[in-house]
Amino acid sequence: MACATPCSFLMQSYFLYSALLALQLLALAPLAGMVCNPEKIQRANISDLKNLTPFWLVAALYMTTSPEPITARSLLRVYVIARIVAAMGYIYKLPKMLTDSAFFVSFLITGYMGASVVYAYREAL
Repeated sequence: MACATPCSFLMQSYFLYSALLALQLLALAPLAGMVCNPEKIQRANISDLKNLTPFWLVAALYMTTSPEPITARSLLRVYVIARIVAAMGYIYKLPKMLTDSAFFVSFLITGYMGASVVYAYREAL
């Protein structure tokens, strides 16, 4: 499907990556019943719930600021990868430095987007 404007293209990217994150979150629930240690899955699920909720809100607001398309899509992609790595860190024995880095990358991306929104709409203060 062709996009009419860069803004609609960015929104489609936001919708796509948000849906991927939601599917990851949904996939963790039935996985808890199939593994030997469901507490690990629960921790991954709780972590995602705490981190995805602000991201979805802040990223949607960020898309309204007319960001540079390449930057915005890159932030979305890196965030999704970071959250998948963070979730997998709860389930599998990944190096702690990798999972901590994934958490901080996702945290920084949400913070950057939030600061960009505040900066873009600072006149409304």
